[in-house]
Amino acid sequence: ETIASWRNQGYQDQPEYASFRSLLQAPKDDAQAVMEDRFPFPRYITADQNKSQARFLMAKVNPPDPGRDSGSSQLIFTDDVSLKVF
Repeated sequence: ETIASWRNQGYQDQPEYASFRSLLQAPKDDAQAVMEDRFPFPRYITADQNKSQARFLMAKVNPPDPGRDSGSSQLIFTDDVSLKVF
């Protein structure tokens, strides 16, 4: 959350925070190197913790399983409907 707030405040655009700019750029460069060899080309999503993009990404990567014990893990609610329901 701290790094996201620094990014939102624009610290990476200031010359004295060049190291912070490279810290933010490194994961993007790594992801780009991995994605360029894949077909179909995947989407790159910047997701901050506990924001809507993070919830969407978690729902796609690790969808909730209705048969699992709800007390053992965090439930992630999504608009997607499982085909098991029908």
